[in-house]
Parts: sequence; structure tokens; C-alpha cells
Amino acid sequence: MKATTAATTATTTSAGVTQATAETALKETRLTETGLTETALKETATAETGLTETGLNWTTCGPKTDQTAQCATLRVPLDWSRPSGRKITLAVARHPAADQAHKIGTLFFRPGAGVLAVNQVATPSHGGLGLLPGLAERFDLVGIDSRGGGLDLSYGTADANVHSASLACDRAFNDPAVSRFPADLAGYAQLRRHNQAAAASCDQDLIRHLDAETQARDAEAFRVALGEPQLTWFAWTYASLIAQTYAQLFPGRIRALVLDSPLDHTVPTTTYVRTQVRETEAAFNRFVAWCGSDPSCALYGQDIPAIYDEVIERANREPLPVAGLDHAMTGEEIGYIAMYVLENGTVPAGYGGWSDLAAALGALRTGDTTGWAGAYAGTLAPPYYHPYRASGCVDFPRDITGYAEFQALRREIRRLAPHTGGVSDSWDYVSGCQGWPVPSVAPRRPVIVHDAPPTLLVVTRHNPLAPYDLAIRVAGQIEGSSTLTYEGDAHIAFFNSQCVRDAELAFLTTATPGVAACANGA
Repeated sequence: MKATTAATTATTTSAGVTQATAETALKETRLTETGLTETALKETATAETGLTETGLNWTTCGPKTDQTAQCATLRVPLDWSRPSGRKITLAVARHPAADQAHKIGTLFFRPGAGVLAVNQVATPSHGGLGLLPGLAERFDLVGIDSRGGGLDLSYGTADANVHSASLACDRAFNDPAVSRFPADLAGYAQLRRHNQAAAASCDQDLIRHLDAETQARDAEAFRVALGEPQLTWFAWTYASLIAQTYAQLFPGRIRALVLDSPLDHTVPTTTYVRTQVRETEAAFNRFVAWCGSDPSCALYGQDIPAIYDEVIERANREPLPVAGLDHAMTGEEIGYIAMYVLENGTVPAGYGGWSDLAAALGALRTGDTTGWAGAYAGTLAPPYYHPYRASGCVDFPRDITGYAEFQALRREIRRLAPHTGGVSDSWDYVSGCQGWPVPSVAPRRPVIVHDAPPTLLVVTRHNPLAPYDLAIRVAGQIEGSSTLTYEGDAHIAFFNSQCVRDAELAFLTTATPGVAACANGA
């Protein structure tokens, strides 16, 4: 009621100061209700973060974004253990709630590693947030571009004019001449040399400070700069590690938390590899079954496993030239791109799911590579792949370090996945982090969240990237958390199910769990 009155009063002022006046009144109301003054909040924040500058200077995000969106930059320590050392600049965006009179608060959005949050927040219709207009109605949407930069999911159509600095790597992490599955010692040595050289070509300070705890402290600095007593969190996949860490460090600073497709970075690497490989092969088999039963599939009525195997083998023998790509595409690269598409499940055609995979495979058989350059840009190219790989190498255990162990696991996963061949996110980390010069800082014990905020974990029954049995483990690490299971195929259930989206919105707005399951297709 107080917030409504404050916002209503603000509307009587001149147009030039209405928003600023409303924000000030609402902020004062929230601070009063929590027993904090603005001065006390900033004094506490300064002590906790070591920052002396806590303000944000909001400006327009540029002509390609929603014109109501605002952008700013935030200076934070490169290394939070040395707050007086080198500083880096992070880009932040805010999309003010459409209904300021009934605004709940600030929703902090974090997508997966390697994805730009600023563009998704500045134009919510890009990147999926527009699928739930209620979020933009009731919350100020905010987000930070991750350290190291990332991929613009709008591919330039909704690009903001401010972004965090990239890793500035001079060498691509993916090299078609270097296999992730070397079968002999010479190939393994080549892989290690390539990984070491690729990492060495980047900003050597920044690449060492991309872990979840560092990025959680970045988020706390942002909360302080924003002047908010609490944030509501919405995080996907890799960002769930950042959110879990933030909840452990600052549980009182979260109003409510939704984690869609959560990861657990304390699981042994070999466990994640085996589980993800099995789930990826299972996803392929489910894709085949779907295609065989749905006439809308471009390969309906055809021998899809034989088609897939033939495409991969042919591209491995003679890589396929792809228009718009600077090299011919190998079968191994096609397999990794297909893995990402398999993870997306039965999203509508045009969203990078099973329908698109069937059409793209059918086209490849006739030499038509249309779309594969775009798929490569969103999976293995630097804007996405560099921060994705670098974050994984510091944030997951590095249990496989020698040639004998590597080969034993390689042979095992090849047997486990006769069609998909062992491709998985975790194998990408196992192979891609061999020879990596930056040590892993992954915790060797579960990240237990005590005094946890209301938390909803959304887990998908068939999820190759965040397998159900491993995702559900996170529930045991966050006290009092609730779980919603999507009984379908999806990496991020938010994109595949209206039932899930409605449940997530309800939880984010009320901080109270509702349904415990959503059926496939609901």
C-alpha cells in the first residue's frame, strides 16, 4: 500500500522527474520496511564489498533496445581478495517494471555461461524473458554481462551500447584440426598444447577470475550499487552455480530464488561425464522416436540413425564447406552442435530444437549447409565458447589429468553412445581443460545453503546437460527448497512448457511453491 501511494504521488510531478521521484520514494519505503536507512545500507555494503563507490549512472541502452531500458557500468575488483587492486568494468542493464504502482521489487536475471545478460534484460523479448510478460510487469528486470563477455542471442538486432570486456583471446578455443577425442598419445599431446596456447592468448588476469564465487560477489556489489535490500533471483544452468554461491554467502539478501536446470559442481567429473553421455544418447533416441511418429518432422519415415551416422562419418572423412564459416566443418563439430540442439527438446520450429535438427540433417545430405554457420556461432565460436569454456575450467573439478585415465574414459563413453559418440558438456570440459594453465577452484564438498531464502528448483526428467539425478541433488543442498519436475525433454524447461513458466512466475511473485510437476507439452 505504501509503494502504491508513493508511485501515485510521483505521477503528479513533471515528466522529467517522475521516474526518479517514484524510484526514490519506493526505495525509501522498502528501506523503512526493512529497518535500514540509505546511509546504513551503504555503510554495511562498503564493509561487505570493500567498494567506496556504490552508485550507478543510468543512461539509455541505445537505439536497438527497448527505449524504457537503462544501462550503466559498475567497477569491481578483478580479485575480490584484493579489493584495492586492479578494477574491471561490468555492464549492467535495467528494464523498469511496467506497473511501477504494483512493483514487487528487483529481479536479478542470470543466463548460462557465455550469454550476454544485458541484451536480454534491455529487450526482454529477446532471449526468452518476453515469454512471461508478468515478469516485466511486476519487476524491475536487471542483469550484469558476465565477466569475459558472451553471445548476443539477438545476433545484433537488440544490441545494447555497453557490454563487459571480453576475454580478448587471440586464439580460438575450438580448432577443427584438434580432436576432443584423440585416440593416441600424439593426439593427446596436441590437445594439451592447443588448450594451453588458447588460454595463454587471453587476458591472463581475467581468465583466472571467472569462478562462481567471484561472480556472486559481483552480484552483491551490484545489489549495493542499486540500493536494494534484497534481490529476487532467476538463474539458468551455469548461472545456478553463481546463484547457489550467492545464497550461501548472502542468504538474507535474496527475497526468492528460481533455479531452472540447476548444476552441482561438486559432483566428480567422471560421474557427470558418464551421466551426460548416457542422457545425450537417450535424447538422440527420443528424438528419433519423436521424428518417427510426427509427420511434421523433416525426416519422417526415414532411417534417422543411419542418416546421422553417415553425415558424421562423411564430414570426418572430408569436412564440409559451410557458407559464412571460415573453415570446413568436421563431423566432430557437427556432433557437438547437434548435442546442443538435442538438449533443447521439442521447442517450436525456429528455436533450435528437434524440428530444426531434422531439417538441418536432411539438408546436409544434399550439400545444403544453410544455418550451420549460425549454429556454429552460437555454440563453438568465440563470443559464446570462450567464457563458457574458461568458466568451466575454473568451476568444475579436474579429476582426469593423465593420458591413461583420459583414454580409459574416452573408450568407455564411446561405447555408451554409439551414435552421439560421447559428446557432452562435461566431456568438453574434460578434454578442453587438459593442459589448461589456470587451476580449478571447484569446491570439493557440497555448497550447503543455510537460512536459505524461498527457493524453487525446476528439474527436467530428460535433460542431457543437467541430468535429472544430478540436478535433484541440489535440493539437498538448499535448506527448505521446493522442486518442480518437468516430465519432458528440455534443457531449460522455461522455454518448453507454459506450465513451468506459469509456476516460475507464481513463485517469483509470491515466493510460495505451487505445482510439483508439469506434464510433457503442458
